[in-house]
Amino acid sequence: MFIEVYPTAQSVKDLNGKTAIVIDVLRATSVITTALHNGAERVIPVPSVEDAFRLARDLKYNSLLGGERGAVKIPGFDLGNSPLEYKKELVAGKTVILTTSNGTKAIKASESAEHILIGCFLNASAAAGKALQFALSSETPGVAVVCAGTLGEFSLDDAACAGLIVDSLVRNIERMNEIPELSDLAFACRDLYLEHRHDLKAFISHAAHFKRLLGLGLEKDIDYCLQRDVINCVPVYDKRTPIIDVPLITLFTNPPF
Repeated sequence: MFIEVYPTAQSVKDLNGKTAIVIDVLRATSVITTALHNGAERVIPVPSVEDAFRLARDLKYNSLLGGERGAVKIPGFDLGNSPLEYKKELVAGKTVILTTSNGTKAIKASESAEHILIGCFLNASAAAGKALQFALSSETPGVAVVCAGTLGEFSLDDAACAGLIVDSLVRNIERMNEIPELSDLAFACRDLYLEHRHDLKAFISHAAHFKRLLGLGLEKDIDYCLQRDVINCVPVYDKRTPIIDVPLITLFTNPPF
């Protein structure tokens, strides 16, 4: 099975029906995973602030506006892009309409994949296991890990998370007595993660986006997002849903592969 990594949303090519895992560690996919884990009914990713406001007006059921621009909560929104805001008492049973600078664009960029999963450090092993299940049942049995990056640039935090997911995929495939094939970047991300897995925060502290969030007083967000395998659920992006003609992210609660 071929495993590849894309460094940014902008670098994604035609995924040709493969299974994709989209990651934006700091912070969109961590928010999505947390919101659904805490009982949100669904998350609707949208590209723009205007789309978010329009959709909130059109929906007939409880919804919350969440997201950021420049890592700062958008005026008029209910929530920002901090996963710590998405508490059970706020999001349970609600639809979260989410727009962010990087993560929601990466989801959109991955729509040529057959299956699109949402991953982060919080659910990395579960996401890898579910992706492998999908890939093994697909006519195109490959996995593409799509890093959102930061404003079109490579981001260390996403690369490290990609490395953890690739490592989990490799270990699962090897247990099946199969030999995985890695792209150059998948190999490099895995090696990077394994080299720094014991001092992950110190390593990721060199990332520009890490420094920006730290400067905004968001270290608690960072610490939360860097927790590994504390959530055993995998959000799935459904690009085919008929509901208001907007793809939704729903929740798989099956145990990992």
